Amino acid sequence: METKILEGEYWWGGCVVGSEKMPFHSETVFKIDLERQRRTQSAPLFVSSKVRFIWCEEPFAIEFNMGTITASCEYDSPIILNEDGKNLRDAYINAMNAYFPFEKDIHTPREFYEHPQFNTWMELIKNQNEKDIIKYAEEIVENGYTPGILMIDGGWQKKQGVWDFNPELISDPKGMVDRLHELGFIVMIWVSPFICTEGDHFLSMYQPRATESGAEIKRDNHFVRVGKGDICITKWWSGYSAIHNFLLPDDCAEMDQQLERLINEFGFDGFKFDGGSYLPNSFFNGTDIYGGYTFAQLSQAWVRYGSKYKYHEYKDTWKMGGSHTVQRLWDKQHRWENNGLDCLIPNGIFTGLIGCPFICPDMVGGGEWTCAAFGTFQDELFVRMAQTSALFPMMQFSALPWKHLSPEAAEICHDMARLHERMYPVIEKFLNIAEKTGEPIVRHLAYQFPEEGYETVNDMFMLGDEYLVAPVVCEGQREKTVRLPKNTKWVNDLGVEYEGGTTITENVPLERLVYYKRIG
Repeated sequence: METKILEGEYWWGGCVVGSEKMPFHSETVFKIDLERQRRTQSAPLFVSSKVRFIWCEEPFAIEFNMGTITASCEYDSPIILNEDGKNLRDAYINAMNAYFPFEKDIHTPREFYEHPQFNTWMELIKNQNEKDIIKYAEEIVENGYTPGILMIDGGWQKKQGVWDFNPELISDPKGMVDRLHELGFIVMIWVSPFICTEGDHFLSMYQPRATESGAEIKRDNHFVRVGKGDICITKWWSGYSAIHNFLLPDDCAEMDQQLERLINEFGFDGFKFDGGSYLPNSFFNGTDIYGGYTFAQLSQAWVRYGSKYKYHEYKDTWKMGGSHTVQRLWDKQHRWENNGLDCLIPNGIFTGLIGCPFICPDMVGGGEWTCAAFGTFQDELFVRMAQTSALFPMMQFSALPWKHLSPEAAEICHDMARLHERMYPVIEKFLNIAEKTGEPIVRHLAYQFPEEGYETVNDMFMLGDEYLVAPVVCEGQREKTVRLPKNTKWVNDLGVEYEGGTTITENVPLERLVYYKRIG
């Protein structure tokens, strides 16, 4: 497929990683192979401000090169270019209705949205121990935050895929969960599709079994395999392991057994499902997948598997537009640019444009573990990340503000948490709309106000069709210039009214998040 970029046309799509460089336009030079380079939220979809969209049922390669778009798919699946409608919203709605209509009767748990979530990762990293987990939760309540979703992150197992708590870290998991429930938390725990390739648990699913004739054959009803049936070894940031295949009923049943045990024996309420991007460059001993599965099918099956649990969270998703899956943006660095604060808004907008509106920005302050292990948190950056997150559908803390920031900065973060809670009725209003219609909750200004020249604005967003949110995303910035959309009146966070079409320069001290409510 080849097409020319139209005059004044802008494009979004493909993969959330790099979406801060979007929209693509007539001078863009960019290419991606969605079979091999997709990471976290991604889809075989590109949408245009001039109503067009590109879709393929399978991963495809696409290149933007100085006004020309070329795309090809190595699978037997056509690449479709659709040109019906008027604008970006039409392009998205047309694509959604044709290829990923939203599930009926979606109702994602409101507990994800009502209050900020907390995750133990940035405070404990791999040292997820019951004493510090309980202390973490108690400090949240002591510091005046409302208990809600609490996620215990990775590091609690003896080994990857061995479903026993490391007794040196957590000796009484049920007692720990009971205490967290007593404090008022809904408790989720980290899980992944990976499994260590040694020990009885792995061998019980791998070892040969005897047939009635006495001949031995390898079991191939578990794990991703390559070549003639060898176990696939995959590399992840935490090491090398085998990986389950959720297109196999026995792997689904195995995971069901383990997760139901965590629920029934220990009292956990849900799961943070991590990993599972299933990319060729992570397969250590071959990429010719046994059984004829594709990498994308494996990734999608992992997400479909776990989304059946009421309380779930995913980060690595493929082609999940139209589903009820609760998602979080990929791990952000504690910095202003280059996968830092600069990415939160464009990444959040992107997920809505591929049909994934139920989105949480990354942990306030950043969730990439090295910034906690090897660095310090800056007051200004941490606060601006909290402000940018406050009017997303969800908000999540991990590093605790009162431990790392000045009292003044910590209090501003608390103010942002309280703002999120006060705005929950508004968030729920647009959550209800998203569940029924598939329209994004976090919207690009060009989505809501076409023909007003907002296509390249990446530092503001719309919360539904009612609130224009304009956080500070640049270091040291104390003014914010905003051009308000025309033909309606607006009132800002300080109660000042403006006519649409007005350009305002707001004073933005550290404690202020600028936003405007549409009133006409």
